[in-house]
Amino acid sequence: MKGIVQIPEFKPTRLEKFGIFYLGLMRHRDSAHNVFELTDEELSKRIKRITRKGILLSALVGFICVFPTVWVGIYFSGSPILEHYGWVAGVTGLSIILQLYILLIIALRAVFEVSELINIHASKTDMFDNGAYSVNAILSRTALALPDPKLNILGFNPFERVSKMNLFISGLLYKARTFLTNLVLKKGLEYTAGNTVLGISILYEAVPVECFWNCVMTKKLIYQARLRLFGFALTSQIAMKVINDKLVKHFSPLAKTGCLRAIANVIVLAKNYHPNMIILLLRFQEIMQLTGEDKYDDWEMFLDTLKKVNAKERYFLLDLFTVAASFDGKLAELKGENLRTVYENDHDQYYPRLVQLTQYIKDGQLNAALALCKLDLVAS
Repeated sequence: MKGIVQIPEFKPTRLEKFGIFYLGLMRHRDSAHNVFELTDEELSKRIKRITRKGILLSALVGFICVFPTVWVGIYFSGSPILEHYGWVAGVTGLSIILQLYILLIIALRAVFEVSELINIHASKTDMFDNGAYSVNAILSRTALALPDPKLNILGFNPFERVSKMNLFISGLLYKARTFLTNLVLKKGLEYTAGNTVLGISILYEAVPVECFWNCVMTKKLIYQARLRLFGFALTSQIAMKVINDKLVKHFSPLAKTGCLRAIANVIVLAKNYHPNMIILLLRFQEIMQLTGEDKYDDWEMFLDTLKKVNAKERYFLLDLFTVAASFDGKLAELKGENLRTVYENDHDQYYPRLVQLTQYIKDGQLNAALALCKLDLVAS
């Protein structure tokens, strides 16, 4: 991928390196199973089992690590201020370090178990073995809630329409969630019940709050891991079918370029550089054997391409656009007017498929999603 993807000033953090290292230590089962051999019901059942275990362990860690900090604060509340805050600071510091370390291990283990279930090693290609978008790098960032690196692909910037201020505010609120929840709950209890409830200090509310947010975080991380791993699996199947069916063998140069335009414009319009979309783009860049820059994210050029290619090529591009638009499990940023402009007279046929495919991916129905990821030369 050298020369195709540029990642300006990207250096993996120590935390990401730790995640990659730890994932590398985990032993892979000798499994030849294909995830598509599992029914969606069985796949969902196993994902839920992994999620429940992760949530239970996260809640337990929250209880064990936060309870001592509250107890010490109450126990030494009558002591001299230096002694009181010395004990509180010491125990809190140790608890935070211990909790963060154990939660990281729980998250990494849960993500690894999901990757084993999906058997991602049977789906990926050599182009994703190393670098910022290797499987382990993506899983490490997912498990540790780290942002994906900024990048430039084939000359376009996926961040072009992303509001930096919105990202900053969202990140700030996300980081402050536990503090804000504690503050609101504490003040609410003080107002309604005083300093104790059934003889128990309201300061202990920090324990269930911590357990709650640990559970929410773990559930979210496993969901994101499953979503990203589904992207790898689906992209592999889609690419294999396109290659085996030789669908693009007789494509015009404009149609081949249009494939990258279809995906690139989804990435920019969605204001989301989700790894699933990046991987899909890179796989089609590999299939089409395009290596030069050509303003792939130019909206008007994409619309012009749809008008100039023949009918069969146009339907293929609409299929690919639909698949790419669903790949992050969201539709919020893709405005209806943009979709109508792309689909034109085929809107009533393609839009319901887009909504259904997005829902399948979001709900974890992998086989149902694959059935709607068909790329052919007819309107569908």
